[in-house]
Amino acid sequence: MNKDQLARLARHRKVQQVLADNATAVAAVPAFARLAAQYQAQLGLLDGTARKKGVASEGATLAKSAVGTALIARLVKAANALYLLYKAEEPANVAEAAGLHRRASDYTAMTDQALAAEATDLARRAAAHASVLKKEYNWDTDATTALADAAQAFAAQLSAPQLAIDAAKIKGATAKSTLSALNVFLKDDLRAGMELLKDTHEDAYKALREASQVDDAAYQKKKAKRLVGRETGQDNTTA
Repeated sequence: MNKDQLARLARHRKVQQVLADNATAVAAVPAFARLAAQYQAQLGLLDGTARKKGVASEGATLAKSAVGTALIARLVKAANALYLLYKAEEPANVAEAAGLHRRASDYTAMTDQALAAEATDLARRAAAHASVLKKEYNWDTDATTALADAAQAFAAQLSAPQLAIDAAKIKGATAKSTLSALNVFLKDDLRAGMELLKDTHEDAYKALREASQVDDAAYQKKKAKRLVGRETGQDNTTA
């Protein structure tokens, strides 16, 4: 990986962490939550967990990728809320309650296909009980939407082109293309979505805007050279 790619990947890791740290603010704006899920799905392809044509990271699954981790966090809360809801019904729905997976380890132990199916099912259940979950279990409409979007983003990865990539290197045209597409998505779509947070979630907005900047010195030097080249008509660098 060259210095430019390293700086850009470091930026994506920072944005990923800020999204996780501000999960409540992200979920509060459904349109932005959808963008965040798409971003996490694309970044997941660079996590060293994907597979292509038999080339795999041993022992890794999509459940351990960024998008998988984010999904599982939502599933744990949803499952526990539904567990309490089923137990509180008259009469108590013990069978449904007992069938829920309520620990993160339950989900990481699943195959990717099983996890995708479980996520879809829990998203359906949460939507079906949305009113009582909102009233009594600290689970609002935004959380229901965010869970459905996260489940969809995870399922989409199962059929997406995937490549096993070491976290310290990017090799091959497919990986470089994936990083390039991620750069464009962050610049054009995710940054546009950040503006939706500005008025109501200012701290999250500021943190995301700051994280989305590439602060590597070598990259900034290259960027400055590129800008000068454009002004003089001698820009021979690649974006």
